[in-house]
Amino acid sequence: MNLLKYLLVSLFIAPLAIDAQVAPIPYELVYQHTIKIPSNTEQTFIDYGNNLYFVTKDQITRQSLATGIENVQSQKAWQSIDQIISINAMKTVVFSQTQQQLCFTDNTLSQQGNCIDLQDYDLTNVTKVAASKRPDMLWLYDELNSTLVLFNFVQHQIIQSVSNLRGILNLQGEPRLEENETGLWIFTNTGQIIRMDDYLNAISQQSFPFSSIVPFKNGCFFLRDEKLYYNSLINGETMLQTISTFNPKDKLHISGNQIIIEKSKTLEVFIIKEN
Repeated sequence: MNLLKYLLVSLFIAPLAIDAQVAPIPYELVYQHTIKIPSNTEQTFIDYGNNLYFVTKDQITRQSLATGIENVQSQKAWQSIDQIISINAMKTVVFSQTQQQLCFTDNTLSQQGNCIDLQDYDLTNVTKVAASKRPDMLWLYDELNSTLVLFNFVQHQIIQSVSNLRGILNLQGEPRLEENETGLWIFTNTGQIIRMDDYLNAISQQSFPFSSIVPFKNGCFFLRDEKLYYNSLINGETMLQTISTFNPKDKLHISGNQIIIEKSKTLEVFIIKEN
């Protein structure tokens, strides 16, 4: 009788265990090609419009993933370059944390107009900038009073701002901003993932370890323990197939429907296909 009871229990539990182990894989990554990072490159940036930016001192080389066309530009105004962000196909912003300024270029990297001095708007310690899905807008994070600002760079006007973000969200570590169609994402190097709506309300908060993370649709691709995962706000965490050998210094980038893995000397490009 005990043996029969054991068999019945085992038969009942086994399918549940199998179901628990087999989580749906939302995306398939299809390898496209590998790009060599030019020698002497100090920083690499990749925008959502399939453009690569390789920075060496005050020189930027822009390369299109779609056409391979390159533009090279050097400006003495760019004494230090901390971020390069594409606003649209014709406008790019170059942010300098040291100089606390925003400079704008066209799609050939020629400077457009004068740089914006953020200190003129009482923003004295901006550490991160992100493009907004709203036209002519940028998100700025000022570490002074941990203030999040929506800034109209055409009208030169602060549209929205929230101070004491560290207190309100219990923000720990250094924040990074990225916005996609589902909201404004805040990632910290302590493992916090916060998504905010257009009114700066926190609509989701998670915390888990990662070495690199990027938002994609309703979730995020991230690296942890040399493996690639996708975390969905709906279905939770899924480990994707092994596509490369990762190390903690690898960085993830999203550009259109592509995920790009930045290594020390190369960029590996994959198409994201929905299952």
